[in-house]
Amino acid sequence: MKSLIVLILMAALLPHAAIAQTGLHSDAVFKGQVVPQNAMVEVKVRGRTLSRYRLTFYHSVRFNATAQQKASINNLVERDAKQAVSTETRKQGGRRSLILSLPPNGQMRRYLCYISGGHGNKNAITLVYMEGKVESIDELRKLIQ
Repeated sequence: MKSLIVLILMAALLPHAAIAQTGLHSDAVFKGQVVPQNAMVEVKVRGRTLSRYRLTFYHSVRFNATAQQKASINNLVERDAKQAVSTETRKQGGRRSLILSLPPNGQMRRYLCYISGGHGNKNAITLVYMEGKVESIDELRKLIQ
């Protein structure tokens, strides 16, 4: 009986996890359409583990990209940035980070973080989608430091 309840709950939650970043241009990166899935390290977290950060969903992908892949990802993220409510960009040496505060989905705040470093065909890239009750990029930065 317990296993049936767990299966029903998982079936109810999985579609939401799959559509969390739907509507973003950068969703193509999470789906493995720019860099193959088998070349990425992917992390998805949902639930109680995130509650202390006031987040309900965390999805990240990390990989090394070619110059062409990086250009494609930059284009997708820039297109997402056009719909952002606010942004924060930081550069340190050859490393660049961008945090986008996206339009909320109901009461859920949504954020996209893009971190890149390197050059040529050695570009280390991390792309993170988060959603939850965090009110601003400033608050989010304080929580994840």
